[in-house]
Amino acid sequence: MLLSVNKILMLIAILAAVWYGFKLVGRLDKARGRKPRRFGFPGMKRGGAKDEPEIVDLVRGADGKTFTARKTDEQT
Repeated sequence: MLLSVNKILMLIAILAAVWYGFKLVGRLDKARGRKPRRFGFPGMKRGGAKDEPEIVDLVRGADGKTFTARKTDEQT
């Protein structure tokens, strides 16, 4: 299967459009005075979450169907 000249030119045009699209978005963000966008959630640090979630112990309720958080001063 040979690549025709038309296919190669179309590929180059698509790659150039994507490249310049990203450059345009970067320039617009810079002009607005914002940092460039990164993937992830707002406030998320690189390599992990913003705050570590608190671990909560759950205990079975009196009815046996519900769970509630164990109080921190309770030792069982």
